[in-house]
Amino acid sequence: MVKEIIKKFVTGIDKMSDFMGQVVKYLILVLIFVLCFEVVSRYVFDKPTIWAMETSKMVFGAIGSLCWGYTLKIGGHVRVDLFYTMFSKKWKAIVDVTLTALFLLPIELILIYTGYKWAFFALKVNERMVDSSWLPPSAPFRFVLAIGFTLFFIQTIAEIIKDIYFLIMKESLIEVDDTNKKEVLI
Repeated sequence: MVKEIIKKFVTGIDKMSDFMGQVVKYLILVLIFVLCFEVVSRYVFDKPTIWAMETSKMVFGAIGSLCWGYTLKIGGHVRVDLFYTMFSKKWKAIVDVTLTALFLLPIELILIYTGYKWAFFALKVNERMVDSSWLPPSAPFRFVLAIGFTLFFIQTIAEIIKDIYFLIMKESLIEVDDTNKKEVLI
């Protein structure tokens, strides 16, 4: 009974991260369009835009931040594998739970708090991005970053639950085909 509730909770989070990865991949097409538009405008028509560079930075930032949770789910974040790969599954779970609790969760909570604080501040004062003459509002981008931090935190909770479950029950909560987990592209 409890296992099924936990499994549904974690599976729901995993599905949310998968869904976000599937949605955000289309932002890559937007990024390509914006950059190609700028190149053609600048070099073919000698009419550079004032908005393309800033827009490409925002789209690229959105792609990265909204997929942090998905990347964690598939094991795509960088780690120092010098010793980790030699550990048993039990010791990997112990290391993951310990380091996640000590370092990742506190950092994520700080990022979430700060992200929403600055996003609401930007909305309140109508803050503009001053890197370009276009001066786009910064609040939407700041909210996207804060949402990305939140999704990353939620996926981190799912991963830590999976590891704790494994340590207690000596079995995986969710069976995953690890053979091509990292290699499967979005």
